[in-house]
Amino acid sequence: MAAVDKWNERYAGSELVWSKSANKEFVNQATGLAPGRALDLGSGEGRNAIWLAEQGWQVTAVDFSQAGTDKGQQLAGGSAKSDLEIDWVVSDACDYNDESGFDLVAVLYLHTTKAERDRWLPNAIKMVRPGGSFIYIGHDLDNIEQGVGGPQVPEVLPNAAEITPLLGGFDISYAGIIERHIATETGHGTGGEGKVALDCLINAVREKN
Repeated sequence: MAAVDKWNERYAGSELVWSKSANKEFVNQATGLAPGRALDLGSGEGRNAIWLAEQGWQVTAVDFSQAGTDKGQQLAGGSAKSDLEIDWVVSDACDYNDESGFDLVAVLYLHTTKAERDRWLPNAIKMVRPGGSFIYIGHDLDNIEQGVGGPQVPEVLPNAAEITPLLGGFDISYAGIIERHIATETGHGTGGEGKVALDCLINAVREKN
């Protein structure tokens, strides 16, 4: 079964796979940024895209799953704000490109083969406008041995050492591992009180010309 078919099947149920609320660390990193044009690459069921739009961002939410995108649109319809600016795009991350660029490019838990990552990751970084932010959060490679949950295939888990060399011309405010307590978090692994996952976090701003 192709990856897109697996995700369409996973998102097909009426219940959300992930939580309704945006990722907590993403909220921490993005709060305070001046709203502009944002890209959520690998948007899934749209929770982070919706949160951005609620903060005043004009958001493009890209995911290859039609079922996930449909859920995102339904979830956005239940927002307390009726004027959300979200462009829902069904596209493989490897194929998506927007030459006009974005003030924020967010990539959260988009885990693919390295061959695929070598296509979408440099392109995602390229789409950050001067003065714009790049925020990456994903399961870290060290999570396999030292954390809980997440993919157990090393190839799909880049760490900061792989990503930061691609960020020439960026001011990197953070690049490394963070701990995520998963006891009350839906979707990102299983476990009880005290269980900790290790995530890779990159927060960088492209230098202005």
